[in-house]
Amino acid sequence: MKQLLKPTFWAKTLVLLLILVQFVCVSVFVFWLADYSFHANNGTYALLSALVLFITDIVFGIAIFNSDSPNAYKLTWLFAVFALPIAGILMYVFWANKSTSKSQKKKVANFERPVNASPSTALEALQEKMPDYCGLVRYLDLAAGSGAHQQTSSLYFDLVDKAYPVILEELAKAKHYIFLEFFIIGEGEMWDGIEKILIQKVSQRVDVRIIYDDVGSLQCAPDFFDARLRKKGIECRKFNPWRPFMDVRLNNRDHRKMIVIDGHTAFSGGFNLADEYINRIDRFGHWKDNAIMLKGKAVENFTYMFLANWKTYFFPSLEIDKAHYSSKTFIDEIGGYPENDGFVAPYGDIPYQREAVGERVYLGLMARAKKSVYMATPYLILDEEMINSICFSAKEGLDVRLLVPHIPDKKMVFNLTRSYYEKLLEAGVKIYEYTPGFVHEKMFVIDDNAASVGTINLDYRSFFLHMENGTLFLNSSSIQQMKKDFLQTIDVSHEVTLQEWKRWKKRNRCYWAMLRLISPIL
Repeated sequence: MKQLLKPTFWAKTLVLLLILVQFVCVSVFVFWLADYSFHANNGTYALLSALVLFITDIVFGIAIFNSDSPNAYKLTWLFAVFALPIAGILMYVFWANKSTSKSQKKKVANFERPVNASPSTALEALQEKMPDYCGLVRYLDLAAGSGAHQQTSSLYFDLVDKAYPVILEELAKAKHYIFLEFFIIGEGEMWDGIEKILIQKVSQRVDVRIIYDDVGSLQCAPDFFDARLRKKGIECRKFNPWRPFMDVRLNNRDHRKMIVIDGHTAFSGGFNLADEYINRIDRFGHWKDNAIMLKGKAVENFTYMFLANWKTYFFPSLEIDKAHYSSKTFIDEIGGYPENDGFVAPYGDIPYQREAVGERVYLGLMARAKKSVYMATPYLILDEEMINSICFSAKEGLDVRLLVPHIPDKKMVFNLTRSYYEKLLEAGVKIYEYTPGFVHEKMFVIDDNAASVGTINLDYRSFFLHMENGTLFLNSSSIQQMKKDFLQTIDVSHEVTLQEWKRWKKRNRCYWAMLRLISPIL
């Protein structure tokens, strides 16, 4: 009986039925034409058109089925293609296809790893102190070219409101270069403060470069934002510009958030550069987001991550002097490398590779947990592997807690998030909704000695479609601050019970079922 309630079961059933319906319709049409109108040219053309459409659907269906996408993602698009033969194919080509051009693939293959590579410098020390995590760090070396480092200090901010003045202070100290890469840049107090300093730094011959996502900033950045900044001396480029019906990579967005200053200081976290992130405007109640500041060796992971994008997508022929951008080049200007405070590994994830690095890091962390797994995410759209891993951790007796928003920014996604609660609650996962407002931070805290903070949501887009970044912390003092922040946040949140969820289900059963069917594309 439970099998009948699974969205994947109904998706498979519907896809098969739609194929059958299309076959029957084409067959009936063929016989009708044979009896009544095959003698006419228009009948012949209609017959050929129907056959071509049916064959095209089948070809696209086979291509989708054999792609390396998650099963749920495949089923959703198979349903779309066979339910909407023409529209479904067009939707898949323009919005769902993860592939890119041969030239773009060549760029990524040739430049991403050599520029981005920052191998681990601390594996031997990690083997001695935290041997269980050596495999995860080796994986990041291999899959993302982002190693773990010592000689790095970190500072965790439980609110971006607190981080913002520090960001301005550190930007004002820049002497050589500033790199910014963000999904959203919006007009307002936050950006005005940053832009003022950037213009000042350009006048001081500081190299200032910005990458922002065109779709992410479409509604909040002013017209010709990149051109306006370039006139002021800031090298600004928009990632994957919005060109409706001209670019098959519309769904591949740059969701990263990072600031790099002189190779020795970096900021990242869940925040974008817009006023809601520092609570200067009230959009969905109190905006809960976090930020981290790094100083030292690990910053070069962020530096090379940015330069990889800059070279790959905008200036393929650019020669990059890695030594100039190394963390050690200007480290003496801040008094040298900090003392060791655990291990820090900033890492990136790109949609053009087979590895879902962000998801693998989360799964790897859960697999190593001994006592507790604390997760915060604004969006919860889970594949079977992630659901099963979270439930398995809870069933093992671990303290597994999940923090999500109570006030949504996207009502459809919010309802979809709630639809996943049942299996988690039944397994023993404690779920908290942040009642003061909206949680935007993306954070995993494992026991007392491991954590990941960054841009990676628990959804299909972050795992499979977007460019993302995170920072893995091991045995760092900042982990205790993250854990403290998480526990304090759930203290002002509402714990959802299974009985409460069942009452919601009665009102939303059909709606949730439809949302789960299309969940991978939301």
